[in-house]
Amino acid sequence: MNTCGKGMGAEGRVHEPLYLLKGDPDRVRAPDTTETPGHRQGRNRIRCPRCAWQPSRNDRWMCICLHVWNTFDTRGLCPGCGRQWTETQCLRCAQWSPHDEWYEDEPESP
Repeated sequence: MNTCGKGMGAEGRVHEPLYLLKGDPDRVRAPDTTETPGHRQGRNRIRCPRCAWQPSRNDRWMCICLHVWNTFDTRGLCPGCGRQWTETQCLRCAQWSPHDEWYEDEPESP
């Protein structure tokens, strides 16, 4: 998802450049998933497996098709082109990790 140079934000986060495109709105299709944004079955915490950074709802990633979204709303499935990302880059440490390793299981209730 890294299409060109990165910049560092005020909080030390790595920010990817964003591109705005004009185009046919029909080229963007809904993701093929049963999950709705914000619904993460059996999970309660998302964090980088390398540095433990926790992304917020406002953090965004960019696909190679240039669609920008929160990758954890769709479990790594790009709503723009349907590409399934198996690895995700941390916006803090810039390291890549398997997408599924970002999800920490909910503690079991007694």
